[in-house]
Amino acid sequence: MIIRTLQALDLPVVEPLVRSYPFKSYRNYRVLARHAQSAVMMAEITDTITRREGVVLHLRGDEADAVVVARALEWETEFFGIPMGRIEYLLASDRSVLPNALERAVDALRERGVRHVSLRVDVADIETMALVEAHEFRLMDSLVTYTTRPRKESPNVVRELGSIRHFRPSDGPELLAIAAHAYSGFRGRFHLDPHIANDRCDSFYVEWARQSIAMIMADMILVSEGADARLLGFLAFRKREPVSSVGGSTVYGGGLGACRVDSPGAYAGLIRAGTVWAHERDGVAECQTQNYNFPTIRIYEAVGAHYVRAEYTLHRWLG
Repeated sequence: MIIRTLQALDLPVVEPLVRSYPFKSYRNYRVLARHAQSAVMMAEITDTITRREGVVLHLRGDEADAVVVARALEWETEFFGIPMGRIEYLLASDRSVLPNALERAVDALRERGVRHVSLRVDVADIETMALVEAHEFRLMDSLVTYTTRPRKESPNVVRELGSIRHFRPSDGPELLAIAAHAYSGFRGRFHLDPHIANDRCDSFYVEWARQSIAMIMADMILVSEGADARLLGFLAFRKREPVSSVGGSTVYGGGLGACRVDSPGAYAGLIRAGTVWAHERDGVAECQTQNYNFPTIRIYEAVGAHYVRAEYTLHRWLG
């Protein structure tokens, strides 16, 4: 088998595998046609291949070929103090070459000093799930994604607690305190990983909130304010890329939300207000949570959001 590292000029080699890939992330988003789904995926791979920390490998055999897309993660490495990386795509014309492709990707990341590798697998892709578990990846999380569509379906009216307004810089300290309290004891994928220090896991969501306030990880922040001017919760959205630029429909999501423990009812109003904000900009509102977080899923459904994607997240330790 011939193995080579692809450069940007080699991207045409990837296109046939992208077109035939059945588990595209946006395949259930009704606003994205099939050709747009492929274009978004190609844009994601292009972004990785042009980055210094990215690696795209092509494996060519007698009758089958594969492409594996991976990258080292600079921000996560600095924050957690562990060299981290991610495998983004495993593509093949024949699944028989995927085990070799997976290990080659792991080796490439190891050569770059990575010790902690993550990847996500679509829940419909049972064969790949079995493959990565057989190669020492451990299940850490299971996420579901819901969306609402612009124009076609206005969000439902839900019971609101507090009044919704846009974030002001003076809200910053209170917003950070809400995030710290709301996510205290949260058992996310980092907490469940024995190789990551708990204190860094506890700080992760507060840092996420801090970067949202700085508008680094958010393009919009809404807050719910009680009658006494006390903040009850917040919701941060950002424009998702490259899907918004390439797919033909703007998608807002990938953000963070939280409410005070004594005011959980404020979250429904925030989700609806975020959906209205996205719809006013002719955009899709995207929300994500763990598949076992039934109270939050019920809020998504009450607002009128539709289930569009589910993924497993797995980690492998290379140390």
